[in-house]
Amino acid sequence: MQSRPFSKLPVIGILTIVYFIAGKFGLMLASLHASASPVWPPAGIALAALLLLGYRAWPAIFVGAFLVNVTTAGNVATSLAIASGNTLEAVCGAWLVTRFAGGITVFDRPQGVVKFALAAVVSTIISPVFGVTSLALAGFADWTNYGAIWLTWWLGDTTGDLLIVPLIILWSVTSKRRWNRREAVEVGILLLLLVVLSEAVFGGWLTISARNYPIAFIYAPIVIWTAFRFTQRETATGIFIVSTIAILGTMHGFGPFVGEMENQSLLALQSWTAVLTITAMALSAGMAEHRRAEEALRESEARIKLAANAANLGLWIWDIRTDEFLVTEKWRRLFGFAESEPVNFGRWLQLVHPGDRERMKQTVQDLLEHGGGERESEYRITQPDGSTRWIAGYGGVELDESGKPAFTRGVSRDITKRKVAEEELRESEARFRTVADAAPVLIWMSGPDKLCTFFNKGWLDFTGRTIEQELGNGWAEGIHSDDVEHCLEIYRSSFDARQPFTMEYRLRRNDGEYRWVLDAGTPHFADDGTFLGYIGSCIDITERKRAEEKFRIVLDAAPNAMIMVDSAGVISFANAPAATVFGYSLSELIGRHIETLIPERFRDRHVGYRKGFLSEPSSRAMGAGRDLFGRRKDGSEFPVEVGLNPIHTTEGLSVLASVIDITARKQAELEHQLQNMELARVGRVAVMGELAASLAHEVNNPIGAIVTNASAGQRLLAAGKLETEELTELLADIVADGRRAGEVIQGIRNMVRKGKARRSLTPIGDTIRQLLRIVHADAIGRDVKVTAKVGPDAGQVWGDPVQLLQVLLNLALNALEAMSAIPPDARRLFIRAGRDGNGDILVSVRDSGPGFPSGMAEELFEPFFSTKSEGTGMGLAISRSIIEAHGGTLSGENCDGGGACFTVRLPQAKEDNSQAA
Repeated sequence: MQSRPFSKLPVIGILTIVYFIAGKFGLMLASLHASASPVWPPAGIALAALLLLGYRAWPAIFVGAFLVNVTTAGNVATSLAIASGNTLEAVCGAWLVTRFAGGITVFDRPQGVVKFALAAVVSTIISPVFGVTSLALAGFADWTNYGAIWLTWWLGDTTGDLLIVPLIILWSVTSKRRWNRREAVEVGILLLLLVVLSEAVFGGWLTISARNYPIAFIYAPIVIWTAFRFTQRETATGIFIVSTIAILGTMHGFGPFVGEMENQSLLALQSWTAVLTITAMALSAGMAEHRRAEEALRESEARIKLAANAANLGLWIWDIRTDEFLVTEKWRRLFGFAESEPVNFGRWLQLVHPGDRERMKQTVQDLLEHGGGERESEYRITQPDGSTRWIAGYGGVELDESGKPAFTRGVSRDITKRKVAEEELRESEARFRTVADAAPVLIWMSGPDKLCTFFNKGWLDFTGRTIEQELGNGWAEGIHSDDVEHCLEIYRSSFDARQPFTMEYRLRRNDGEYRWVLDAGTPHFADDGTFLGYIGSCIDITERKRAEEKFRIVLDAAPNAMIMVDSAGVISFANAPAATVFGYSLSELIGRHIETLIPERFRDRHVGYRKGFLSEPSSRAMGAGRDLFGRRKDGSEFPVEVGLNPIHTTEGLSVLASVIDITARKQAELEHQLQNMELARVGRVAVMGELAASLAHEVNNPIGAIVTNASAGQRLLAAGKLETEELTELLADIVADGRRAGEVIQGIRNMVRKGKARRSLTPIGDTIRQLLRIVHADAIGRDVKVTAKVGPDAGQVWGDPVQLLQVLLNLALNALEAMSAIPPDARRLFIRAGRDGNGDILVSVRDSGPGFPSGMAEELFEPFFSTKSEGTGMGLAISRSIIEAHGGTLSGENCDGGGACFTVRLPQAKEDNSQAA
């Protein structure tokens, strides 16, 4: 049902009010029961509203019916039941009219009028069943009077449909008729006659009783004349006027239908009105259909003439009795006749090609002997210039009064181009079949109706079936039962969308074995864009499927998570360990984007990495130099190692990724680093212990001598026996012993500086990366954020990598310890490497701690000087000696922004090996 668009609430409100007023008017005519009226216009109003506005208007009917009945008789329950019955009756009637009678075009044909009447009779059964039954159950109606009330209710609803619906529908549709003055006067006179006759019969002008009821049919000639001369709209209007006057007259006791009881009188009148309406509307529809047919015939004749001229058709008529042809000018040009040259059957037959002449002669003879019918034939003619043309002729025989053939008439047209094209098409199809049959694949074709029209020899040999068995949908009989539904769904959906498709399914081979095939279909279009169907091909992929299954078994047995990703980043395969590692099921993994397995903070960058790999595919580890992390289904992250391998498949380039969860290994490495840090500390303590012991052993004698001389001087002074010469000697001995102790210390420093070292070409960036790995665990334990920046021109030095690392490690550890007294969120360690203006390498280690007391920049590098209560004071001294041994310098200072900064300057090494730059 095509409903008109409308603003819902206003229209619903207006319709409710109209229904309510009409209902109150109808119940004013109720006499047998307050709720049952023999005249019920709301039934027609409801049905017409649903036909015009659609089913959306049903609430107005329901509310209107409820209000009418709840304010009349019964209670709320019976009113709801009656409203439901009235609404369902209208909905059912609208469905029947729409489904079987053409909807709002129902009154265009007599068949539609009859179907409408039947729909009204059937649908109006619903409302009296609901209404009378609910009233009887509630005690508002007598069960003994059920049949009479039901009949009154039903006949009132039926007549309301028959009388009101045509009036509303026909006046709501724009009329195509253009009135002239004469027709307007004529219809006015007819309607006036109807009013006058109605008043005469039902207005009390004449004394009429039931015995002379045929006078009611005095309207028939006028109604019939209206139906013949005008449209269904005027006919419906006239019937409505007659019916209205008749109802009012009968209620006042006038007219041929007046009986002993008002209800019986109105029932008789409504029956007469129903018969009159159906008869008049059917007749009017028939006349309208006749007029349309005449108009269509005129238009058809005009179109035929136009088409004949446009299509270069030659029209002809053969008078069989005189053997004379009446032909158009185009027919003469087509057959090569001069303008005034007479044409007869024999002359025409001479132009027919000798190869077709006898056949055409026999065709004409059969046409005449069978006395009627039409024939179509194709034949060749030889024109006067000797050329041969193909002609398509279509004609029929007309008989005279005695039943003998009198005339034949028809058309002829030149189909030479079509015949040439058909011949070329047959040759093309033959070549296509030859090529298709020789192809090593299974080829099929289908038409625009989804039915297959061709299978090549390869297909038929594979299935062992005939072409007749496979045509249409017969090919689907060979598909495995588990694959049929999926296969046909892909085929139909792709067909409807006119999109290419590929699908895999099992097809039964001629030996009964089901083989996996890959079927690829492509839509086929004509040059003008007309859809012609599909062309497809199949290849046997059974061995590939078996190999894929073996591949899956192997990958499932692998200890690592294996994931295959296509060029779009979609996961096409995953093994069982992958599901375990990432916490998804296999069905959840397949079809997901690979980025869902990567933490959100890395996803944007990963898309670029993936595209970069696809542009230069090779087997390699992913993310060299970066820490990689995976993301589980629950959102947790874990460290991974990923190996990438490009895989070339029939669908294009894919990537097979091997993913290893290295959480346990990372934990072990962290523990190992912590152990190494502890060993380094122990080593430094041991070295310092050995150094202290050496110092104590070497310095003990000079210090002891100093103490002895100093003690002797004290005693001599106390005794007053110290002479100037003796004092001078004591002081000289003390100075000599002090110098000797300094030389011992200097010797130890020289030993550190000049000890034999293993020198090599060492990139400073590598040394810093080793440093970061060593201090990583300690920095985490101390809540220190480490930032390292190595410039691209950092360069390399010639030196002992172990000693250089020890220097940087000592500086870094001092920095970590110096920040222990500040809040954790303020602890920062910055390590930078680069070049200065002279080309030397600069490495700076800066912390965010409190720094060291001002004025102590140089004292920090003195032996045994320390700002820490537990320090030995030898670390920086030894570090400076190592750097100086490498030809560089080590200095320290407090930074402007807080914290201490130590800078190592080293000469840039040449590429050859030993000399500093």
